[in-house]
Amino acid sequence: MIKRRRKKDFGDFESLDKEKRAVRFDFILFFLALAVSSFGVLMIYSATRETLPGGVTDPQYYLKRQAIWLAAGIVICIAVQFINYRKIQRYWWLIFIIGISFLAAVSLFGYEVHGSKSWIDLKFFTIQPSEFSKVFMVISLAAVMSKWKGEKVYQVTFKKVAISSTVALIFVILVLLEPDYGTALMYFIAYLGLLFLSGANFLYLLSILGLTAGGFFIALKAGLIKQYQLDRILVFLKPDVSSEGAGYNLYQSKLAIGSGDFLGKGLFLGKQTNLSYVPAHHTDFIFSVIGEELGFLGAVLVLLVLGVIVWRCFYIASNSSDSFGMLLSSGIGFIILSQVVINIGMTIGLMPIIGIPLPFLSSGGSSLISMFLGIGLVENVYIWKEVRKDYEIAYQELK
Repeated sequence: MIKRRRKKDFGDFESLDKEKRAVRFDFILFFLALAVSSFGVLMIYSATRETLPGGVTDPQYYLKRQAIWLAAGIVICIAVQFINYRKIQRYWWLIFIIGISFLAAVSLFGYEVHGSKSWIDLKFFTIQPSEFSKVFMVISLAAVMSKWKGEKVYQVTFKKVAISSTVALIFVILVLLEPDYGTALMYFIAYLGLLFLSGANFLYLLSILGLTAGGFFIALKAGLIKQYQLDRILVFLKPDVSSEGAGYNLYQSKLAIGSGDFLGKGLFLGKQTNLSYVPAHHTDFIFSVIGEELGFLGAVLVLLVLGVIVWRCFYIASNSSDSFGMLLSSGIGFIILSQVVINIGMTIGLMPIIGIPLPFLSSGGSSLISMFLGIGLVENVYIWKEVRKDYEIAYQELK
């Protein structure tokens, strides 16, 4: 027998008990994200106060800018809490259109940085659309893979796999056209993670991996992968091949991290950092600055904090009251996890250098705001998990 709950019990946010609503917020997740981001502002200042990258003259320029982006990210994170995430699921197609429009706009209005046309200049500031679109992709995939209204039992059919694969492929292709292979890899990992957690047949996963590998070799034979990108793969496979040219970045990064020993040289005292030996030390190689100045201990503490943030995302996902909330929180967790693994891996030689920022820590407004948007969505799943529609409750109680 299917039991029905009264609408007033679960109908809207106002029906929740005020005392419960006051504590229904994952303070651990939010404050850890805030703490590591604030720490990132400090490390960015340490990395830029002497070197002044980009031709700026104010030693506090990057500190002030990152602090502003952090404030904006916090505001967005809090603002997201006022919308029930199930309403976001209802309009996933609109979010999908916005996401691919962002990426398509890059080809029309973007400008090139380090070989990739990934940025749009808005006069007062620049944005990297692919950073925001990763969150939009996760929302779209979670909506497609989750339980549809007419389903009594959640299941991942071929139709869901086909639609989700098409959605992910569109996002990945638009990023590859920039070209930004690092971000495309991050998108792909997040999609595979969601497909696995959704309970898709293992053959689907193998088929997608096989097609992806085939596509890579076709692109390699067709000359679509540029020489400098092949050089980065060569350096990854043979890290001792050269300390100059393609191997310079990795060599200097490993030298900086290794010179930090256990406790580091001290804040603001990193020689490799202050003398600009490590390229992009305030963006992609911010972990090198942490390793040099704060040593092994500081690097491990940063990893622990980032690890707990990822764990909280998956913990909230596991306690979600519906499949969309589970997949949405998990997708954000996979995004953060993949970025951490790729970024730190490339600074110590375990991954090719493919230009992925370290979440919450690397300099850049697009990356930081998109991370807090993702954290806001995970918090939203936690806050609104008790507010469910009658038909969702009925199906869960169907024996």
